[in-house]
Amino acid sequence: MDMQKKYEKLKKKYRLPSFDDINNEFEISSIDNDDFLLREIRRKISEKIEAYTKFLEEQALQPSTDVANMYEFKVFDDEERREIFNIYKRLMFFSRFSIEAGLYENDEKTAEFIKSVLDEWKEIKKKIMKFIVKVKKSWMEEKDIKEDLGYMG
Repeated sequence: MDMQKKYEKLKKKYRLPSFDDINNEFEISSIDNDDFLLREIRRKISEKIEAYTKFLEEQALQPSTDVANMYEFKVFDDEERREIFNIYKRLMFFSRFSIEAGLYENDEKTAEFIKSVLDEWKEIKKKIMKFIVKVKKSWMEEKDIKEDLGYMG
């Protein structure tokens, strides 16, 4: 049985979103082993959540000593950082929910996780996009590198 047909059975049983909706957001059609399909979907979703969580953390909340991170950290004001932190908290909730679902190792809890993320994902994505665009644009602006990076030399 192909993966999409397998998913359709699970969709009916657990009232999941459409295959196309999940695939469009999380590229689940690239899953190789569909023996535990919902678990694999949870893992794909978690990968994306972790990537955005890391971005928000490094570029806007707690910059490392990496030059790019230090530069991008200065792009945001305190109000934007608060907004970013609220997004970060929501992503961390989903990250921990994924771990919890993985520990249960049952389709019901995993389906609950998938539905929960999909209910909010498009709105979260829009909020993140606003900050991604701002960071991207900042790289095209002329700035004094010494002042911007706090150069002490």
